[in-house]
Amino acid sequence: MRTLLSAIAMIALAGFGGEVQAQCSELMRLRSEAIEATKPMNRGLMPDRCNAYIRASLAWSSLHAYAQDHQEACDISSRSLGEIEKSHHDAVVARDNVCAGRPVRPFPADVILR
Repeated sequence: MRTLLSAIAMIALAGFGGEVQAQCSELMRLRSEAIEATKPMNRGLMPDRCNAYIRASLAWSSLHAYAQDHQEACDISSRSLGEIEKSHHDAVVARDNVCAGRPVRPFPADVILR
């Protein structure tokens, strides 16, 4: 995620056209929303966990779609796009697990007693 932030900061500092800056600032706004939507899930038990995970997965989905559409204009590296895609995938898997009543992540094999 740091490479995405540094790439966007470099574009803003370089003083590209207003349209490019507006597109890239939208990308930063979407990224901030995705991170904010993920924060409540790190605080333990919540009364409506499924909805929180749905909101987070939708926020990461919006960021991923926008980053793909504006990869060239905002000079987003393939690595940064891959990190966004991984975060989106992780959010979707977590959402599916929580909403189905399963743990967010499966337990490792050495934790499961037979």
